[in-house]
Amino acid sequence: MFDLVIVNAGGFGRSMLNTMNSDPANGVHWRVTGFLDGRSELANRVSLPILGDPLTYQFDPQREPRQEFLCALGDPAQRRRFSAPLLAQGARFMTLRHGLCRAGGVVMGQGCMFESEVRMGVDTRMGDFVIIQSTTVVGYEVNIGSYVTIGSFVFIGGRVEIGDDVIIHPHATILPGKKIGAGAVIGAGAVVMSDVPPGVTMIGNPAKVFRFK
Repeated sequence: MFDLVIVNAGGFGRSMLNTMNSDPANGVHWRVTGFLDGRSELANRVSLPILGDPLTYQFDPQREPRQEFLCALGDPAQRRRFSAPLLAQGARFMTLRHGLCRAGGVVMGQGCMFESEVRMGVDTRMGDFVIIQSTTVVGYEVNIGSYVTIGSFVFIGGRVEIGDDVIIHPHATILPGKKIGAGAVIGAGAVVMSDVPPGVTMIGNPAKVFRFK
């Protein structure tokens, strides 16, 4: 059994603690021992102690039982920022598969998080620190980059390619075979029917590039 520390004592971090408390592995393979968060004012809102700031926390690789981490931050840029100091010290981030239904041949990196009722097709591949929220369907042979956030009730067709740092908001649909460039944002309910360039925001049905006037 190892000790698990959640990065972020805010709402998403506390929600993930609630999810993990009902996971069959809780108390068997790991136990949650606290949070890392630089906001001291959150101390009275959490049921476990805040053990330090993730930007300055000193990871001890010789510690027994060993520590692993879960980065419960929805924004890709924040996940990169707050996981980087720990990764530089050799810390390991666990992958939470609570309620994940996956087919054969699925490959994923470290630090990924899946909420309940996520379904994943055969031979899907993804990088590190991917978050997929509840009731989302991912088709076969989909390639997902690192630090991607996919909201609830999203449908991703077969052989879609998603670059790093992409955000896909709830109820979006990505048609099979489409490519989404790194850093793109897909709006809630958008239907992506063509390839998406890097760094743009797409909204609507069919999805079009959103521009401020």
